Amino acid sequence: MTYYHNKLKKIKNHGSISFMKIKYNKKNIILKLVDESDETINLLYAWRKKYRKMFATDFRMSKEKTRNWVKKIILENSTRILFIIYVDNKKIGSIGTAVYNDKTNTANLDTMMKDPNYTYPGIMMVVEKVYLKWMFDGLKLSKITGFLFSDNIKMMNLHKMCGFTIVDKIPLKHVITNDGSGWEKIESKPYNEIAERYFNLIELTRENLMKNFGKIEFKVLK
Repeated sequence: MTYYHNKLKKIKNHGSISFMKIKYNKKNIILKLVDESDETINLLYAWRKKYRKMFATDFRMSKEKTRNWVKKIILENSTRILFIIYVDNKKIGSIGTAVYNDKTNTANLDTMMKDPNYTYPGIMMVVEKVYLKWMFDGLKLSKITGFLFSDNIKMMNLHKMCGFTIVDKIPLKHVITNDGSGWEKIESKPYNEIAERYFNLIELTRENLMKNFGKIEFKVLK
């Protein structure tokens, strides 16, 4: 088991306690490991439903499926972790890590969502910057990777402000699945199918992150 896997295991063994504290203006931001409470499940279900068009797969959603996803895909999975973002003790979003590649020592920024009813300028950028710094320092990653739809302009702009760059653009076609639908890479070259959407593949180095990190007050508690 790699350092990455061991680190995630240790964090999960502590349970859903305060993991990271960020001070932003007059706001107290806390990141805690995702929990299986009804409140958290209901919020994740609502956020995933709200942003369903920005995910690679769409399916018949339910709160029970969401609970099973938290338990099996996150908490019992050695390669993934998800934190709930609290602002002044209110759950306002999530941010996580997934898709670890031990050959390149890279991992994806994953499942970054914000409650659409909560607004406070700049708060998600601060959370993302601090979380990315922890991914480099706490997980000892060489690079951070990710992908998102090219038409998700708001999120792409946020990632760029954190130092991400676009390294490739992947053509996609819409496909029907047994449980809904999804987006699939067009494999053939030259492409003989018309792309319906594109994925931006993005990556980040620690150097690019720190160029515009600024002075952010934060502390990793565990």
